[in-house]
Amino acid sequence: MDSQINQTLINRNISIVDPVSGENHRTSIRLEEIEWAALRKICNRENISINEFCCKVDRDENRREHSRTSRIRSAILDHFLSQSKTLDS
Repeated sequence: MDSQINQTLINRNISIVDPVSGENHRTSIRLEEIEWAALRKICNRENISINEFCCKVDRDENRREHSRTSRIRSAILDHFLSQSKTLDS
């Protein structure tokens, strides 16, 4: 990733599917620009949208983080850590 990326929190709206009603609702998350860049990279590689990634993370029963934003940040980190383990093997 580009080491020149600005380290400032950026607020963006995403759509999340409510697990009870099945309806989409808009919510905002705040990530550092480097986290947004990492998220875009994951989504490009996986051929999914940012909304799809966030919905998947939000529904993941194994995630124990307290907030949606924390779950997303941790999922981004988990993705790159698991990728790193694969390269180390």
